[in-house]
Amino acid sequence: MALVTSCGAKKEETPQPAGRLYKSSRIRHLYKKSKELGIPFYILSAKYGLINADMIIEPYDKVMTPERAAELLSPVKETIKSFDLVVFYKGGARKEYRELIEKACEETGTRLISFGYGNMGDIGKLDKILEEVKNGSI
Repeated sequence: MALVTSCGAKKEETPQPAGRLYKSSRIRHLYKKSKELGIPFYILSAKYGLINADMIIEPYDKVMTPERAAELLSPVKETIKSFDLVVFYKGGARKEYRELIEKACEETGTRLISFGYGNMGDIGKLDKILEEVKNGSI
């Protein structure tokens, strides 16, 4: 299983682990939660593709477009196929990010649970969702 979210626009100015590079409270919350629970956390980046949140990356300025999503599909699928389940927090994610993760999961046969809406809405449901996954009820 992996916890995944999209990247954020605001970034620190120096190379950092991806989970700390983005100034997004959404990403920082999910990064902290993944560490607490021992769940791999990945960020879907318009520049780097689907990257582990512990990977050190350079700051960048790139937005996901349909063309970029098409370029990233193959490498994203390569990463996703190592998971049986992806829990995608889509709160605040542009349509291109959501569609890319959905297509990658569909094409690799990876189960996808997607939840959340703008401004970190529903982020409090993460613990309940993960508990239900653990218990096999979803």
